[in-house]
Amino acid sequence: MTALAEPYARPRSSAAATSWWVPALLLAPCLAWITFFFLTPLVLMCWRSLASEGFSLEPYATLITPLYTKVMLTTVRAAAVATIGALLLGYPIAYALTMAGGKLRALILVFVLIPYWVDIIVRSFSWLILLGDNGLVNKALLGLGLVSAPLELLYNPFSVLLAMVQILLPLTTITLFGAMLRIDRTLIAAAKIHGANEWHAFRTVFLPLSLPGVYGAGLLVFVLALGFYVTPALLGSPRETMIAQTIMVEASQLLDWPQASAAGAALLLITTAIAAVYNRYFSLDRLWGGAEQ
Repeated sequence: MTALAEPYARPRSSAAATSWWVPALLLAPCLAWITFFFLTPLVLMCWRSLASEGFSLEPYATLITPLYTKVMLTTVRAAAVATIGALLLGYPIAYALTMAGGKLRALILVFVLIPYWVDIIVRSFSWLILLGDNGLVNKALLGLGLVSAPLELLYNPFSVLLAMVQILLPLTTITLFGAMLRIDRTLIAAAKIHGANEWHAFRTVFLPLSLPGVYGAGLLVFVLALGFYVTPALLGSPRETMIAQTIMVEASQLLDWPQASAAGAALLLITTAIAAVYNRYFSLDRLWGGAEQ
């Protein structure tokens, strides 16, 4: 028996010996890509923000001036409002996707994903056609006699937030839909069997179970909204300048690379802090379907 068992023991030991480098070899291209195109630029950005005239924290001190404080508050406020709007609109759509089936679900998914087939610049520019003084909305209102003069629907927070919500809505819906699919539908059926109506079953069973998906979608959408540049630049006014626009002006027009790097590092710090707070209270594992710790 010992002689027969030895040939089978050797492959096991060699497999155990090589088990560590096979995953490492498979992950090497991905790690190299992330290191070269993501981590290295971040390190260089942080270093450049501190390497102004030797070593100086002056670019960071400039960030706490009233001008930059206003820009940062405007950015956070716009991102928060756009996130809330996308969640309020995306949740019913995701719920309808969860409850639908077959061809109806496929049809809804097509309409949800169609905006992703169009470039973000085109999607933002289309609001100029819709909301302009001679746009479709004002022409319709004038034609119906609801207004006597074109409404100022462009170059204000309304147009920026409207376009941001429209751009963020597909990502929000798909993230919520993925979370809702993991909810056991038999729990809702059990609530109905015990006397709950449709609304009560939704409020007491489905809604609490879907909240992790709401938190995850909110985090992803909010972080993405913080870096919006094209939409505020096309549809906003100088009074609603966001941090990405400020960084672009400093880097491309003023050529103030240390200040632009400091603003980028501050935005990175805010994003990291938000992710840390989310991980503290909700766990980042929920973003990819992990169990609650």
